[in-house]
Amino acid sequence: MNGNIRVGSIFGIPFYLNVSWFFVLFLVTLTYGGELALFPGLTGISPWVLGFVAALLLFASVLAHELGHSLVAISQGIKVNSITLFLFGGLAMLEKESKTPLEAFLVAIAGPAVSLLLFVLFVAIGVAVALPAPLAAIVSLLASLNLILALFNLIPGLPLDGGNILKAAVWQFTGNPNKGIVFASRVVRPLAGWPLGLAFSLFWASVPSAVFGRC
Repeated sequence: MNGNIRVGSIFGIPFYLNVSWFFVLFLVTLTYGGELALFPGLTGISPWVLGFVAALLLFASVLAHELGHSLVAISQGIKVNSITLFLFGGLAMLEKESKTPLEAFLVAIAGPAVSLLLFVLFVAIGVAVALPAPLAAIVSLLASLNLILALFNLIPGLPLDGGNILKAAVWQFTGNPNKGIVFASRVVRPLAGWPLGLAFSLFWASVPSAVFGRC
């Protein structure tokens, strides 16, 4: 992917930011900071600072999702060449495929599993901890977006995680990994176009609901 900037490594995995990531960071900071500015008591640059922190935590959640895939792959002896965050999320580049359908399934499900765990964690924090309203709104937003991230990626079509899960299932059933790839690729064709629109719609819908649901 062109336009990537290396910012370091995580667990020995080269970590990159695509230039498009900065656009989304700015957009989320601007949008969410504007929503937080409606809270009484938040004045000056405080809403924008909190909006920036919320945006970083959002991308940290995406990074955690990709690390879920990566660490399971590493446990199988598969090298992870890089993790890149970009306009539409994140991408972990694996050097090779898993050796068995079960191992392929475990790599594929690891990302959504991490996102679901983060959803549960943020919901638990929101319920158990008496946070100031702006911080509670951020926690609610992160819970919603991790749930969206998990469910969106479980759509059964490549290159989404759900497609890789489906590929592993077909591989297990037929004994042929190539049939799994072909089947999962065909499934996504009728879905082409609407998953991305759905993801954006759910994302922007979650921003005001997370804010005003805690006011």
